[in-house]
Amino acid sequence: MIQALSYIVVETPHLESWINQARDHVGMQIEVVEPNQCVRLRVDEKFQRFVITKIDGKATMGMGFEVAGKIELNKISKMLKQEGYAVTEGSQQELILRGVDDMFFFYDPDGVRIEVCYGLADADSQFESGRPIGGFRTGDMGLGHVALITEHFDKMSHLYRNIFGLKLSDHTEVPFRVEFLHCNPRHHTIGIAHTGGPAKIYHLMLEYNDFDDVGRAYDMALIDPDSIGVTLGRHINDHAISFYLKNPDGWMIELGWATRTIDSDWKVEELEGMSLWGHDRTWLPDNKREEARQILKKLSKKGQRAPVITTAQNSHN
Repeated sequence: MIQALSYIVVETPHLESWINQARDHVGMQIEVVEPNQCVRLRVDEKFQRFVITKIDGKATMGMGFEVAGKIELNKISKMLKQEGYAVTEGSQQELILRGVDDMFFFYDPDGVRIEVCYGLADADSQFESGRPIGGFRTGDMGLGHVALITEHFDKMSHLYRNIFGLKLSDHTEVPFRVEFLHCNPRHHTIGIAHTGGPAKIYHLMLEYNDFDDVGRAYDMALIDPDSIGVTLGRHINDHAISFYLKNPDGWMIELGWATRTIDSDWKVEELEGMSLWGHDRTWLPDNKREEARQILKKLSKKGQRAPVITTAQNSHN
């Protein structure tokens, strides 16, 4: 029933830093809703893809998922209530701020705010990037994907697969347990991982249309190496070439290019690892980091590689 990841909702004590990174480094468009208090970020023709509000307390991140219309919205709401979730209707102010026709929210097993909506509006002006880039790959694949580290893996899998209706793309047990789930041609819209650590937002992936924009973003990050949470590399499943940039709230934005898409012939695989090369995850414990390095060495000895499918090629799939 869920069609796409539609938008992200952030509450942060670091609003100015968010604005600077989103505009000057990532290349998003900033629209001020209330000076020094609230902004919307755009990456395409849509009214917004991020709503960011300044708060004094602990930062939070929530996700907005889109369905086709009122019937689907009500169906998911009913299923959530039957599962024991407390569902709250969105206020008129929230609907206006997001530019959606209707919305409700609840909290997932790890306490993350999840919104379900329909009717995200188009903006009344063209997207203007914060720095010169070739744009972001969105459309019917939604904003991108989110990866979550969860303490309640089975409950989260049940939520996304059996209530939201996402399908399994692939999965792995090394270097930790992960499921990748899709709801449209994007290889995955949600990844859930059990690493043994506490629940947290791991990253949001945004896909550039042009590879050079990944490289330039990486050049900018290298000025402050501590801002890089995962080094440049290539994923084994969606084939993204990417790196992970720490945002002001401590979770990460994956900036990538050239992901492959899901089609009707897709076959679920158990993955041999997370990446073909690169992607040194500086946040992993030393033993897991070494395990990941050994997986890369094994793949290298096998000569495992993958084709590059460009955005132009994908658009004709």
